[in-house]
Amino acid sequence: MYGTGLLKGMAITLKYFFSKKITVQYPEEMPQLQERFRGRLYIEFEKCIACGICTKTCPNDVLSLEDARDENTKKKKLISYTIDHQYCMFCNLCVENCPSHCLHFNHDFEMSKYNREDIKEVYHRPPEMDQVAPSAGTSDSGEANEPAPGLPEEALKKQKKIEALMTALDKNPVKVLSRYVENEEDAQILAGIIQADRSKAEKIVELMADDQDKARKVAVAFVNKEKKQRQSQGEGGEKHEHE
Repeated sequence: MYGTGLLKGMAITLKYFFSKKITVQYPEEMPQLQERFRGRLYIEFEKCIACGICTKTCPNDVLSLEDARDENTKKKKLISYTIDHQYCMFCNLCVENCPSHCLHFNHDFEMSKYNREDIKEVYHRPPEMDQVAPSAGTSDSGEANEPAPGLPEEALKKQKKIEALMTALDKNPVKVLSRYVENEEDAQILAGIIQADRSKAEKIVELMADDQDKARKVAVAFVNKEKKQRQSQGEGGEKHEHE
């Protein structure tokens, strides 16, 4: 009766003792992280409505934001957003309570810096977000709601969304693409692919704006194809060495 727990424990120990040993050659080889792993917290600036719920929810005061009143729309707009990672305990409360779903955790865990203050990450409002404001502000005139010639209103919205996504992708591709692949390593591979081929970047961005599921499938397909090519090249190199 009292020896059952000991026997179960020894059985688990023996199981792992005789199993295949796995050593990850970090940092040359990145570890395989679980899907729900919480690494770096980041914000989709374009989605934020500057409601401040995340800053009130955070128990460690990790988050802070600066907002202002838009002169054209008379609504609040986000000017800057600060995430102080050194105090974050990865509780996920900010993500769960965000009404616009603009906060996310990715798989980036390499956040060590020489100075503690450098861990703090500050997002500033992209200039592109204010370039479309005048067209919205002209709504007070008689020609306000008239779309550009040849383009319906939905097409204009999609075009603006694509432009914003492309800007974000050019600025920090790994951060944007990490939402569409399994881990940070795949995001880095995909970033290299789209930087080498602009047409693939445009295709991914168009799918991001139109269909998130299709964007993920295409992103995974690009990464898998690149991995197979690298694997075949590696195997070919090993054969030549043996010869």
